[in-house]
Amino acid sequence: MNYSSLLLKSVVGMAAMACLTAGAHAQTMYQSETGAPGGSAHSMLVTFTKMARRAGVSIQVNAGKTLTRSMLAAGQGKIHFYSGVPAFYVPMSKGTKMYRKVKAAPAASKNIRFIFSYPAGVTHVLVFANSGMKSMMDFKGKKVFLGPPSGAATWEAKTIIKAVTGYESGKDYTGVVLNWGEGIQAMRDKKIDVLFRPVDIGSALVQQFGLTNTFRLITIPDKGWEHSLMKKLLEDPDYLIATVKPKTYRGQVNEGPVKVLGYYLFIGTQAKVSSDIVYKVTKTFWDNIKEVHATAKYMEALNKETALAAVTGPLHIGAYRYYKEAGFKIPAAIVPPEAK
Repeated sequence: MNYSSLLLKSVVGMAAMACLTAGAHAQTMYQSETGAPGGSAHSMLVTFTKMARRAGVSIQVNAGKTLTRSMLAAGQGKIHFYSGVPAFYVPMSKGTKMYRKVKAAPAASKNIRFIFSYPAGVTHVLVFANSGMKSMMDFKGKKVFLGPPSGAATWEAKTIIKAVTGYESGKDYTGVVLNWGEGIQAMRDKKIDVLFRPVDIGSALVQQFGLTNTFRLITIPDKGWEHSLMKKLLEDPDYLIATVKPKTYRGQVNEGPVKVLGYYLFIGTQAKVSSDIVYKVTKTFWDNIKEVHATAKYMEALNKETALAAVTGPLHIGAYRYYKEAGFKIPAAIVPPEAK
């Protein structure tokens, strides 16, 4: 065999090896989306991807995303894992609420799959103590940061204000819609008067306002909870009444407990991600649940009961297989169609 033949075989062999390596890499390289750093959506997905690496699955995290859009992207097969809001699933499947102008939403929803839900935090309604505002009735004529464009948080903030006061954005107050980072900065710069921010209790995102200022968290009064809008909101399994205690934060001036809207989030995937991959990452995550709990205080609330408590759509078949093996109680309504 001459030198040219040997060289050709060597090149062909290296090319084949490169293709095999690339193929193996492609099998374990996945894309994910979540919210801004500092929030519970971000920290839980990052923890999930850390556990996935132990199962040999590499997931790239793209942060700062709007969760409504992330769920749509997953349903359309553009990403593989994401932080989601359980309340989005039904509107997405029907093309209503935040998806009413998205024609592709109902079809995309058929590919949405859940892995687990978790109690993620509460909606903090924050004003500076020297603003003189002590209740939502004081929001009249004020600039109120509601949340990001097309986000459910913006809709929730409007719903809360309307239930408590009857006020409407653009009429009784100025609703400010920005991405999360811009909203936080606008509050720091005192360009807005009120900040609505869903985040875990004790979050550094809230604590930063007490380092150089004092602030008040606005409570939702009993009449607000009794309003039909709030009652309807609380019918969804992913919402609950929660409490922030006084002195939770440095600089917080509340003397009594603050009643706020609590919420669940979920870690999700899409139907086309393989069963074996999702089974492996789900199993590894739960095999290391004590380490997960030690990552952040709010994660301690994740257990066998809460993991499926706010799942509003089908589980992924891989997660379903793990939960059956591990003895989780799986409601019939969330059994994936592939298992029926």
